[in-house]
Amino acid sequence: MKITSEAKLTTTEAISMIVGHSIGTGIIAVPYLATKNSLWDVLWMVFFAYCVNVILHLIIAELSYNNGGVQLVKSFEGELFTGKGKKIASWIIFSVYGLAIMVGVSGNINGGAQALQTWFAIPFATAQILYYLLAGIVVFMGMKAVGIAQKYAVILLLCIVGAITLGTFTLPLGLPQAAPAQVNNLLALFSMIVFATSANQAVIQAVKGLEGNAKKIRTAIFIGFAISCSFVLLVTATVLFGVKGALSQELAYVQLGSNIGGWAKLLAAVFSLLALLTTFWSNTLSLRDVVHEQTGINNRICWIVATVPCLLFALFGINSFIILTRIMSGVVVLVSIALVFTYNKSRKKAGASPICGRLGTIPFQTLMIVSTLICAIGALVPVK
Repeated sequence: MKITSEAKLTTTEAISMIVGHSIGTGIIAVPYLATKNSLWDVLWMVFFAYCVNVILHLIIAELSYNNGGVQLVKSFEGELFTGKGKKIASWIIFSVYGLAIMVGVSGNINGGAQALQTWFAIPFATAQILYYLLAGIVVFMGMKAVGIAQKYAVILLLCIVGAITLGTFTLPLGLPQAAPAQVNNLLALFSMIVFATSANQAVIQAVKGLEGNAKKIRTAIFIGFAISCSFVLLVTATVLFGVKGALSQELAYVQLGSNIGGWAKLLAAVFSLLALLTTFWSNTLSLRDVVHEQTGINNRICWIVATVPCLLFALFGINSFIILTRIMSGVVVLVSIALVFTYNKSRKKAGASPICGRLGTIPFQTLMIVSTLICAIGALVPVK
């Protein structure tokens, strides 16, 4: 099926879209949850999360590819739903999936507002509105602008992480203490790591921006998630080694920066803000596309319609982005179960697998369902 896109992305921009989506509220939450477990738990979970996410996102990419580069809602409508209730089912999944992304964007706004409030000592509501407006300018300009912004943001993030990692060695280091093993804490950590290194919407944007080039799509997925997992490991390890005692902030990286010195505190704050911005760009671009595909109205109007409720929820809803992102991760992984069944049907109908190959066969589909259920449980259990 021919894929049309509003803009063409380079492979580097497509990789940056994936990395930028991943480095957000999830990666900031992992160090906090890691303190409830051990560094060894983080290591093996990140490796397994890489494998799971590569396979899952190859499946997402091929499903979108088979349906002309559309978002998941339209793929479900084209492959899974049939009969008179097709449109009703499509609107239901549109509402559920759209709400999940909105919850994530709301949490993102709150996280960004925390950073702005710390810098400028302004009221929290003012910081929320300011962050929404400043972050929204890039997405309002379109997908190409997002791809370019993501590329430079990821380069800057790599530089910041490198500098803070070196700065951590100026501190008196010791092995981080491992918390007593708790099943709930392990499940919550695994769920957040998988969520923190996932990029459902960005992969679909890569499929469109790369115009369905299977080789470039696979390259973007394998490299993109390798970079994202490396970020998670570096950020988490430096926080665990560099921050002594309990983490007192949700933005744990800022706390590490404070321990190193003023320059590192500033860089950590910039990292946290950029990490939130890159995810905001990708998620709201996806929201815009979902609304556009469902309604057919102008892209910019769709962006406003899709994101204003996110701002309102942030203003009048829950203020903790850790809570919001855990809610989103639970909903998204449940949607992933329906995704696997839809892909199975689409793969059979297409009669070919240009993106997944053997990684899209039944054993790997089963692995995705099992890991998805584990993540769903982890997103809901209380952390002790």
